[in-house]
Amino acid sequence: MAMGHVIGAALCGDPIFAKWAARTNIPCMESVEELCSLLRTEPVEWIFSVSNPFILPPDVLGRVRRGAFNYHDGPLPRYAGVHATSWALLAQESEYAITWHRIDDGVDTGDVVVQRQVLIAPTDTALALNLKCYEAAIEGFRELLTGLESGKLAADPQALVDRSYFPRRRRPDAAGCLRWDQSAQNLSAMTRALDFGPYHPNQMCMPKTLIGDEVVTIRRLEVSPQRSGVPAGCLVEVHPSHWRVATDTEDVDICFGGLDGQVLDARALARRFDLDVGDRLPVLSDDEARSITAAHEMLAHSEDFWRQRL
Repeated sequence: MAMGHVIGAALCGDPIFAKWAARTNIPCMESVEELCSLLRTEPVEWIFSVSNPFILPPDVLGRVRRGAFNYHDGPLPRYAGVHATSWALLAQESEYAITWHRIDDGVDTGDVVVQRQVLIAPTDTALALNLKCYEAAIEGFRELLTGLESGKLAADPQALVDRSYFPRRRRPDAAGCLRWDQSAQNLSAMTRALDFGPYHPNQMCMPKTLIGDEVVTIRRLEVSPQRSGVPAGCLVEVHPSHWRVATDTEDVDICFGGLDGQVLDARALARRFDLDVGDRLPVLSDDEARSITAAHEMLAHSEDFWRQRL
């Protein structure tokens, strides 16, 4: 709008964006079908899909005169699909990027028109990396509009041989259960990749640990500079706020949370399970981890239904 363009309509599933559109006198569509009806009488020059949960059908894209473009929160073609930022953190990437690309018949397969680099810090969570990506996306959008206005927008086909695709049902190994015989860096990556902050729904899973026959959510994990040298999973220290646990490399400090999101008293938790310094937490085997991962991904198909039902 600042560059002199007119937004003909907005299709949004977000109530805050819908209120903004209403205040700005932009017609707000509630469904893809409603957008289709509008475009039959009022074709538009461009469509921009930004953090959009809707799949736009050919009937919509066919009524756009000059092109449709999508914002993807990852470098294409390497991180196509959903939750790209979390998968990048799990892979312990240090360099990342956002992509604006043309929309075509596939998912995240169209020609790349703008790509902006994003650096990942060692302490970044999924929330922090997403915010960095949004900032890069805004700058990339200005570049995209300028290129469209000048007619000098370059489009590069994706090298699909390098493509990695992460479907919605895919979940982290062992449903986010920490495996203490891994490195402290791997455990840190898992907890940070699943940290979406207190105000954003976590649609993947929560980081957790097995204690006896129960599962307890891990609210925060920090890598200690010390390495105790005791077997992985052993309790090294027990404090009111956290436990220090041995891993395959450095020790880690872990804080716990209840299902209601409240911080748990770590010392009381140890008493509840009759644990003390020197005791060992369960360590998942490869077969157990594979079994949990498979079960979680099978159940992921029904998650939306049960979330709404419950």
